Amino acid sequence: MLSGKFRLNLHGSKRVMQALCVGGNEMEFMEVATLEKFVSKVDSYLKDSKNQKLVIYPKESISPWNESQLDEKNADLLSSLSGVANIYAIFVLREGSNLPDLKYIGKTTKKLARQRLRNHLITKHDLTGAKLADIKSEVKNGNQIKISFVSIEPESLRNYVEEELINNNRNSSWNRENA
Repeated sequence: MLSGKFRLNLHGSKRVMQALCVGGNEMEFMEVATLEKFVSKVDSYLKDSKNQKLVIYPKESISPWNESQLDEKNADLLSSLSGVANIYAIFVLREGSNLPDLKYIGKTTKKLARQRLRNHLITKHDLTGAKLADIKSEVKNGNQIKISFVSIEPESLRNYVEEELINNNRNSSWNRENA
């Protein structure tokens, strides 16, 4: 069974990742299939309903939007992200549906995970490219928000994984690449 932490073994005794010099300055990575399989496992984990956490938006806290109450109601969830998550997904669960819609795939550093997700879910600075306006609209329309997240090692691999997840999930309409 998969846990929320994924590690790509770059220098294991069974398999060493290789790059092949094709000609001149062109390099071809010979283990693309391994990376694709890794991305697929991450994708499956994020979409598994057992790994999705409900964000709490009490009616009395959304109109007007009350950041301090929302912080308080989601303190445990936000705390669980801190120092752990570096790839995450945001889902909308429409009223009357059992199947959440994947809306956004993002990345962060583990160190900034709590704040980055808080920017999406509760409050943000005007210059931050977070999805708070979309979140507010969905919540005020009676829909629920769920998130899932994983830890990718090495952490720099999160950039590749996020890009591939977005490319493989064209329905994640809040990602500007899919808009």
